[in-house]
Amino acid sequence: MNKIQSVLALLLVFGCTTTVMGNEWANYYFPDALGSYWVYEDHNGDELTRSAIESDEVDGETYSAFTYDPGLEDWVDFEHYIRPYYYQVGDDWVAFFVGSEVENATKAATIQQTEEALVFLRQGMQEQIPEGLNISFDIGYEIDVKSQDYFYFLPTPATFNEEWTAIEVGVTLTLTIDIKGLPMEVAGDANQTVTSYTTYSEMGNVTGTETVETDAGTFEDCLIVEYRTDASTETAMSIELPEQPGVQEQTGTSLTTIWLAPNVGIVKLTQEHEHDEASAALGLDPPADKSFELIQYEIKSSGSESE
Repeated sequence: MNKIQSVLALLLVFGCTTTVMGNEWANYYFPDALGSYWVYEDHNGDELTRSAIESDEVDGETYSAFTYDPGLEDWVDFEHYIRPYYYQVGDDWVAFFVGSEVENATKAATIQQTEEALVFLRQGMQEQIPEGLNISFDIGYEIDVKSQDYFYFLPTPATFNEEWTAIEVGVTLTLTIDIKGLPMEVAGDANQTVTSYTTYSEMGNVTGTETVETDAGTFEDCLIVEYRTDASTETAMSIELPEQPGVQEQTGTSLTTIWLAPNVGIVKLTQEHEHDEASAALGLDPPADKSFELIQYEIKSSGSESE
């Protein structure tokens, strides 16, 4: 009986120690004391100030919170890495509660890309109309986006070169093509529907440490965290074809790298995009590369707002 009690005591101590280590490690690389602030400059020279504010309760859950200046004007500009409003620092993860924001941002970006693609699609279809036929096209679309609630920003503690699933997002795009003016013998093919189902999986990985210099100073022993986005797309068409399009896999559609400095947090972010063949065929440019660098900051003591 004494041996059992001793083992239980050791397990309890180990569990408590692991929790403390996890939280201390998170606070070391993701400090968030009330009143702290960070000022970033992006690739366009625009500044963004993040400030740690009082925690808030959402659906019975308590979240730490940030506020931003300037506020977000266009969902296309939202970046879940740098601009979470609510987050939690737990025993296992620093997790951003950004599901709704990611859905809004992904939908806005998909609408923008779809509108650009439709310009080339309409032009290509119009060029293939035989002379003498008065045919027009009415193309509409619907977009549905589903994201998991949390973006798992960083495990606490993290292990080098051990990947984790940071977030998964599903996008359903349905194109409806109504062709007017077709000859009677082919009029049955006047209405067509094309639906694509895309799943984006973002994988995180802590790859090492290095020294980073920004206008805010020189930061040693920064964690390097990479987030690689892979995409899998399946397309269904209403028209009967000899062979329906299969599943298309894209690896590394984007690579986002974040540097986390001890007792400071995010000091630098870069984001690069791969130009895939499908987008190139539609005449679409890849999303612009992005960057954020810390130019000013103040980290308050966790025990006092005034220090």
